Amino acid sequence: MRDHGGRIRLTAAAVALGTTLLTGCGGGDETPSQTLPSATAAPTTEALPVVGPADFPVPPEARTQDAAGAEAFLRYWIDLIDHQRAIPAGQPLRDLGPDCGECQRIARNYDEAAASGNRYVGGELTLNDVPPPVMAADTVYISYGIRQESVQAVDSAGALIDSQPSAPNVFGGINLTWSTAHQTWVVTSFGFG
Repeated sequence: MRDHGGRIRLTAAAVALGTTLLTGCGGGDETPSQTLPSATAAPTTEALPVVGPADFPVPPEARTQDAAGAEAFLRYWIDLIDHQRAIPAGQPLRDLGPDCGECQRIARNYDEAAASGNRYVGGELTLNDVPPPVMAADTVYISYGIRQESVQAVDSAGALIDSQPSAPNVFGGINLTWSTAHQTWVVTSFGFG
């Protein structure tokens, strides 16, 4: 699991420091009051609305409508699946993949496990290979290789219900569509195996 909050705070601090250093540079002949911008000169940037679970939101780098943003979203999505499996809770997967059948299936499995008092042990996903995304206007397709660690479904007493062996490198793909309303990618199809 990644700490996206720490990275955001570090990035914000770096931007603030860089802005402070750059705005203090003048041409040399002006007095400091002539070189500093007025309070109204700097445009304000509205913060992106929070998307995803409150404790694991979609990071800003995954919310740009370009190839880098799409790949960052894929990496976040894989981390989100791991994050939600540990709880288990499916709603965030439904929210970010409302029209994705496999996303809905995974979410349903997580919710059914929680309702039954069951949980998952293992199953962590790791991307092995991510070629450049294939972009087309407001959609993107990304193929990838992924490793899934062995996973066990266990009941509340820890008794084994089901298990799946590890898969060291399987092929997968994800289709994303840009949501202008939420300023993020949403999953339209997803799978591997």
